[in-house]
Amino acid sequence: MLENELLDVTTDLYRPAPEPEGPDFEPYLMDLTRALSEPVPVIRWHALTVGSEGNISAVVGEAKSKKTFLCSAIAAGVLSERGYMAFGPQPGRVLWIDTEQAEAHVQRVMRRVHRMAGYDQHQNHDRFWTLALRELDPKIRAGVAFAAIERLRPRLAVIDGIGDLQYDTNDLKESERIVTDLMRISSQLSCHILCVLHTNPNSDKARGHTGSALQRKSESVFYVHRMGGASVVEPQFCRNEPFERFAFTVNDEALPVACDIPAAAPVAEDPCVGVLRDDFGGSGDRIVFTMRLSEKLGCSTDAARMRIGRAVRTGKLQLSDDGREVSIPW
Repeated sequence: MLENELLDVTTDLYRPAPEPEGPDFEPYLMDLTRALSEPVPVIRWHALTVGSEGNISAVVGEAKSKKTFLCSAIAAGVLSERGYMAFGPQPGRVLWIDTEQAEAHVQRVMRRVHRMAGYDQHQNHDRFWTLALRELDPKIRAGVAFAAIERLRPRLAVIDGIGDLQYDTNDLKESERIVTDLMRISSQLSCHILCVLHTNPNSDKARGHTGSALQRKSESVFYVHRMGGASVVEPQFCRNEPFERFAFTVNDEALPVACDIPAAAPVAEDPCVGVLRDDFGGSGDRIVFTMRLSEKLGCSTDAARMRIGRAVRTGKLQLSDDGREVSIPW
């Protein structure tokens, strides 16, 4: 028995190693002895690299926040010899892919970019190509968009909006696939892909699983929101040094132009705080205060109680340890 066991062990020593399972990982090993160049800028804002070759970025914002105007300024900055609205010029082609507007509106965007870049707005330019994909099925839209990027090989591709390349932006598998395709194409072609996506209503979070995946994978995420008559752009996420927030408005010639950031509107005082301060000197019995607040606001005592509870949760008011007194945390 012992001889048989020894024979088995000896045989195992000379038995060839099993073939590795799964894909080969060696092509993806990083090597510190291999010199890598710094990322090549595609989108520059002043002296900062906002978007580089082989990466993707996103412009997100609420409806009608002028996301397309911002993207047209970025495209014009890349195309123009002098830049536009602090976005610096770069050699190469720009491909604009519109997924939602009618052809007349897409052509209006084309003319706007031509004017900002210093091109003839009535003639096509070989550095600026535009697709209008509104009429296509989402799956076909995606195929046409990716085929155009691979054939035209632009330095910058703008997809306005990325959510229309799929059936459901809340489908996790479909969202990861579309963002993975974007990363693969941008890396293989050494271009930058800028994607436009809406935010959720009353939120700065990009819509659906697609938005979440884009925010995780993007080199930069521009967040656009309205403030008065201007659109304010903030660096929501940046892998590089973040740019300073800035603002723009649309002038009489329908062109985006930089402007000062509007002063923030004063935050309205919570009526709970006002009544407690003016009628009770800043603190009082919770039950009595609830009844007074109900009278002042013309609402039920239950509604007044809910308002007080919300003010406590947000730190505008505070309760005593026994919950009988309510006061303003001066």
